[in-house]
Amino acid sequence: MVEEMHVFGLKDRPQPPRRREEDGVGNGLPSLLSHIGHNPAFRQTVSAFTDALLAADPPIPGLDASVVIPARRMHFTLGVMSLGLDADNPARTIAAAARLLHDLCPRVHDLLRGEKLRVSLDAMDIMTPERGDDERAHVMWVGPGAGGAGIDKFKAVAHLVQKAFQDAGLLVDDKRPLKLHSTVLNTVYRKPRPQQRVPFSYPSVLTSDALRSVLVQNDAAHAAAHDNGKKGPAKINFGTWQVDELQICEMGSWGPEGEYVAAARCSLK
Repeated sequence: MVEEMHVFGLKDRPQPPRRREEDGVGNGLPSLLSHIGHNPAFRQTVSAFTDALLAADPPIPGLDASVVIPARRMHFTLGVMSLGLDADNPARTIAAAARLLHDLCPRVHDLLRGEKLRVSLDAMDIMTPERGDDERAHVMWVGPGAGGAGIDKFKAVAHLVQKAFQDAGLLVDDKRPLKLHSTVLNTVYRKPRPQQRVPFSYPSVLTSDALRSVLVQNDAAHAAAHDNGKKGPAKINFGTWQVDELQICEMGSWGPEGEYVAAARCSLK
């Protein structure tokens, strides 16, 4: 069994294991998460943007409501865990991971020094698209940009937690540096499920009225530069939000509000 620790929350029904760039949250694996999807104002901000994308005229090629991540489930993934039953290995169980998070929580508070953990969502981009073609994108995310408010503190907390779980042998090692992001669109959830994943057009997202409404300084120049081969996140303003908890969640789980079900928590309030 695999789980994740997240900072925000998202996902869908259990899927076959996927690469981390597709988030791994719907695959039934335990994960370390940090959540902001519980915040009604955050959900309203994100939903207004995704609703506007879905209402674009002309429609954005490949975009469908089923590939939009519910705002209540949006999160940051700090790590994916591969755990077993007690009889298999008592040191690699949900109970062991929960104890570690409990023991680690005071160190996180020491690092914060009484401050609230806040993060600005001021960057938007896609994961590597199919065939390197932005017209064939599959995952779009938002997250803190370089130099954004709270990014250094957030990274410090994330690395502290990740290292502790790595040292305990609880995290899946995918040989990649931590990338703090929260997925907004993911074509793996398209319904009805096609035989092959159907991409969406990222350039059409970049030139949409929906994106113009959240671009910093009406930075429509980013879309034009993107057409000329420039890569990199678009500068957006999705607001600055407080991260209230770190959680261990079983990916693919559903709570009463559509959230991931937490097996363990570290409150940051």
